[in-house]
Amino acid sequence: MLRICVIAMALVACGGGGGGGKQDAPAGDDAPMIDGPGTDGSTTVDAAILAGPACGATTCTLGQEVCCIGVVTVCKATALCPSQAFACDGPEDCPGGVCCFPNNNGSRCQTNNCQAIACHVDGDCPAGTPRCCPKMFTPNYGVCQAQC
Repeated sequence: MLRICVIAMALVACGGGGGGGKQDAPAGDDAPMIDGPGTDGSTTVDAAILAGPACGATTCTLGQEVCCIGVVTVCKATALCPSQAFACDGPEDCPGGVCCFPNNNGSRCQTNNCQAIACHVDGDCPAGTPRCCPKMFTPNYGVCQAQC
């Protein structure tokens, strides 16, 4: 009887027993980035990407804070950032526009004249620059390029 109870508890703990519940995408470097609909209804944005610029181990509040990258990387109000201010890091942060990296001085949402587009995955990029590559000097951010 004890053996049956132990086996039953193990099945419940491991999720065995049917149920057919949904699961998130697998983790790991070779796992697909796309695992659910993005905030804009597309499937090109990972469901785990939050609106607001990534800043170290946190995400800054969209529209209220920027990721201030300098000696210390921290979320701050835009006016209080004396160095590079990243207001966005991908398409989820700029409805109706794109997240741009102008002149290697942070990022901001723009509707035109974007020199370099911020991205998380290749699907965020336009046809002319279809690859999402790590941004030089700020590797936590991606930039659309013809090739990496």
